[in-house]
Amino acid sequence: MTVSSSLYILFLWFSLVRSVPLWESATGQVSINSLVPFATYVEAKGAGYVEAKTSHLALQTPGHFGNLTVSPNSYPPPMFYIRNNQLFLYANETSIFNVNVVNTTTMAPPTGEFPLQLVVDRKRKGVTNGAWRWMGTMLDYEFEGRNNGGVYYHCSSEGGGRNLVLFLKGVPTPDNCSLVTLHSFMPNT
Repeated sequence: MTVSSSLYILFLWFSLVRSVPLWESATGQVSINSLVPFATYVEAKGAGYVEAKTSHLALQTPGHFGNLTVSPNSYPPPMFYIRNNQLFLYANETSIFNVNVVNTTTMAPPTGEFPLQLVVDRKRKGVTNGAWRWMGTMLDYEFEGRNNGGVYYHCSSEGGGRNLVLFLKGVPTPDNCSLVTLHSFMPNT
């Protein structure tokens, strides 16, 4: 091995070592915000929700795709963020999922309307040209110039669980549902 090839190998080794990121000054809490800026938990507020116990937007069955619900005392609460008007659920460093708004096929009495349901999946589906945004602390959904005004309904489903639905106009509270608003109280959302 010549001196020049030894120097070349040494140079490559130093380059490799310098390319590995070091997180010496970062605490464990920093990692999520550095990967997904503005990720936040979403807290539910409404009649019947006790102030002493926080309730969060969460998957109906933790760890599985499907319906979103309001879950009391979920710890740690799931993290969400909005990018390009789309709401996402942050699962971990390698898994970020779409929060979709899908049409339902069952009318919600006494509204005379068909609600839109919140569902999590790998792909974007359902009503794909709607827009999520924060109105102050409140989560709002808009579609074709109409929005839900930040109002959601936490409703009993036929399967025994509870789903989260919305309407794009003011309606009376549907049967077997409670009105909730969804908020982020974290800065920079």
